[in-house]
Amino acid sequence: IRFKGNGTFVEGLQKKKLSFKIDFNEFVEDQEHLGLTKINLNNCITDPSMMREALSYEVFRGAGIKCSRVSWAKVSLTVPGEFKNKYIGLYSLLEQVDKRFLKHRYGTKKGLLLKPSTFGIFRYFEEDWEKYEKAYNPKTEATPEQSDRLMNFARLVQKSEDQAFETEIESYLDVDQFLRFLAVNVLLSNLDSFLGGSQNYYVYLNPETNRFQLLPWDMDHSFGAFILVGTLETRQQLSIDHPQLDKNLLIERVLAMPRFKQSYHDYLNQYTDTLFNKEKMFRVIDKTGEFLRPLVALEGEKALRRFEATLAEKQQERKPHSLKHFVVKRPESIHAQLSGQSQGEILKWGEMPPGTIKQWIGIAVAIGIALLLNFAAYIRGIIVGFRGSVGWGCLNLFLYPITPLYYGYKVRADLGRKSARMVLWCIGILILVILVSIWTLS
Repeated sequence: IRFKGNGTFVEGLQKKKLSFKIDFNEFVEDQEHLGLTKINLNNCITDPSMMREALSYEVFRGAGIKCSRVSWAKVSLTVPGEFKNKYIGLYSLLEQVDKRFLKHRYGTKKGLLLKPSTFGIFRYFEEDWEKYEKAYNPKTEATPEQSDRLMNFARLVQKSEDQAFETEIESYLDVDQFLRFLAVNVLLSNLDSFLGGSQNYYVYLNPETNRFQLLPWDMDHSFGAFILVGTLETRQQLSIDHPQLDKNLLIERVLAMPRFKQSYHDYLNQYTDTLFNKEKMFRVIDKTGEFLRPLVALEGEKALRRFEATLAEKQQERKPHSLKHFVVKRPESIHAQLSGQSQGEILKWGEMPPGTIKQWIGIAVAIGIALLLNFAAYIRGIIVGFRGSVGWGCLNLFLYPITPLYYGYKVRADLGRKSARMVLWCIGILILVILVSIWTLS
């Protein structure tokens, strides 16, 4: 058992609810649980609905994309000598993409499975296989033929002329599967993914066809909930023809071919009317909500309030992202783009909407003023301290704000009380500014 996650790991540390990966046969060969050798317990720290991942995988399955099974688990933990059977919360339970997964979905586990973790899609490193191993993170051992296939595909994506790419792409890539995979990611505005260009997807070289397929992974930021890019509104309006956040030659070159772009548009149109149909999705969300509600209630009143906000039909100000609101707004945007009435929103890494920029400027100014006030209180505390003794002057120099407060209220009220009051007010102002800033950006 080990911890897992990147951003969710940091937030999990703060909230004392970490995600886990459990490998049942790490120490006991062939040990399994319900036919699985690995499972993932995700803390859903970034998903108060606890269901984005489950809903997203269901849409992918409906599009014929092979993907993991999802459920939920009430998790208790025993640490010998510390505590026994301590309840730590409700988790989503996710099947690992591994050899068992490949055998179950494809009938064979002999293909090459990769989990890329690098900036850039299908990067080309000449013929240096060691660099490919670091960037593409093979989960199965590559045969010489499979490694050559990957390097040749990367060269085709990154270096080939347009005519060569158009001639050869279908021999390397399962294009129809790719278009369906892309359409669902775009439908879900799933930006912390292949669209982001760095992580959260698998690549599988199917030994039966010798062509690459892409598989989804880690979708707690789906349904337009990836707050590091754009706003809720712009993510709902994500461009269907330029959905990538950075340069993505595979998307760009495939969609530059009219027949593939038309197929992709057809899939988007089909999925918005069927897999992501409003009535269907509302029923699924309500049914899943009924199942999860008593389990979420065990997490506390705040968790339950946030959970209920995600199930509301309208987006509430300063509340978690509403699933149903997205289900209504996203198809509207896609249909408008398909009919030529809208171009959608092209989002990029590092770009913030004007309103957000103004907020950050305002916050920076407010914090700057609060820090200047604290600096003035700090200097005054040092001066007052030295008036009493060199020792207290030095303590106030190095231990602000604790010693100026103690000195002014407990040691030398005659000299330091006004200074201590100033310190108390300035620290209070700084804390208030920070809390308001967090509330403003949340």
